[in-house]
Amino acid sequence: MYSVGIDVGTTTTQVVFSQLELRDTARTGGIPRVRVTGRTLLYQGDITMTPLLAADRIDAEALVAIVGRHYQRAGFAPDQIETGAVIITGEIAHARNAASMLDALSELAGDFVVTVAGPNVEAQIAGRGSGAAAYSADHYTQVTSVDIGGGTANAAVFRAGKHISSSGLAVGGRQIQVEATSGRVVGIAPAGRRIIEALGLPIREGAPANLEVLRRFCNCMADLTADLVAGRAGRLGAQLQLTPPLAEADQSRVIFLCGGVATYYYEPIAINSVADVAVHGDIGPLFAQQLRTHRGFQSFNVARPAETVRATVLGAASQTVTLSGSTIWADRSILPLRNLAVIDPQVDLLRLDQPDYLAQRFREAAARWDISEGRHGFALVVELPRRLTYPSLQSVVEALDRFATPQVLDGKPLVLILEHDYAQVIGQTLSGRRPDLPLISIDQVGLGEGDFIDLGAPILKDRVVPLSIKTLIFYE
Repeated sequence: MYSVGIDVGTTTTQVVFSQLELRDTARTGGIPRVRVTGRTLLYQGDITMTPLLAADRIDAEALVAIVGRHYQRAGFAPDQIETGAVIITGEIAHARNAASMLDALSELAGDFVVTVAGPNVEAQIAGRGSGAAAYSADHYTQVTSVDIGGGTANAAVFRAGKHISSSGLAVGGRQIQVEATSGRVVGIAPAGRRIIEALGLPIREGAPANLEVLRRFCNCMADLTADLVAGRAGRLGAQLQLTPPLAEADQSRVIFLCGGVATYYYEPIAINSVADVAVHGDIGPLFAQQLRTHRGFQSFNVARPAETVRATVLGAASQTVTLSGSTIWADRSILPLRNLAVIDPQVDLLRLDQPDYLAQRFREAAARWDISEGRHGFALVVELPRRLTYPSLQSVVEALDRFATPQVLDGKPLVLILEHDYAQVIGQTLSGRRPDLPLISIDQVGLGEGDFIDLGAPILKDRVVPLSIKTLIFYE
């Protein structure tokens, strides 16, 4: 299976092609569980600058041309690529024409995972792409991954391979843009202006940049980033936080940095002039230098991950299974559904009789995937034991009722994923309480957080619904 990963960020765009080997690892007659048993990197394109028409507007035509050239260099036609992933990250995710950019890419990226990543999702993807999640699993420890790019710094905590929490902050290498040839400031991001105002720095667009003044600016961003890693926020940090502070941050044993700025943290360059700083037209190298000398970062156990600037997806693996009418509760009128992010609340099965606890876990899982921002639909994994008591069933349904608010669903249906045979009874009971709630409940499918699913329109006289499972693939 050939797959492609396309990452469009604030500063750079990356395209990689890979070949995946898949195998069904389920026991005979068991729930299908297709795993990636091999991955071969076939092509890793040069990192290119993301083309912009304005600070908040992508040049979609130029972007498609860039991606198209990578297809040609890799020797692939679009119809040869079976699966893939298009990830839109950083400040570009808020671009006014982000939707039209995705439309423009659709001819090259047909049936792919497509997600406009908020800070929490971006932090997760970077943490998995850098190898931080795998490191936490291999060493059975907790790590914090910090992705520092052009517009944002996003941190994610992983414990034994599981994502625990994440947080985002509006600091990055392109908060101030500096023209390398003239040394003049040519752009200041909104968050950068707040920092300038808070410090009273003499930085103006069109004026010459001063190295020591830029250093003070970057040192402030280093302070803010150290607070991000520690799970705290001061007065200025609270204004720049994109999400609540990082939870359980103090239990991390290793800190990994990735992203464009991280490259210069691990491979510093000599900075003696504004020209040295502005090698990429921004202040990323100077920001990295201030992070290296910051007391907070010197007190952290900072290690280099397997990937830094290329901490992104290789693509996606896909499989298709069919669900019979006996394993699904669905309002057929709301099908098909595409690109649903699978979220897993990871509940304690000994607390199934506590609806307040369950509802809170559901909300926390949704927040980890930026669901509250209405970026995409989602499917909620509801973990239940093989034997479920009636009081526990009622407690789970009550928790789902509390969770499924208009703010969370944002006009989208509630999709539930169960492993054991409870889809119909959960669907019937919840529909009895909420007859107007658009609801789909399926079971006998093994999914995990980070998967994406498509639910097709019913076929064979509504007796069967096709389910396509797409799993993001990262560097090993």
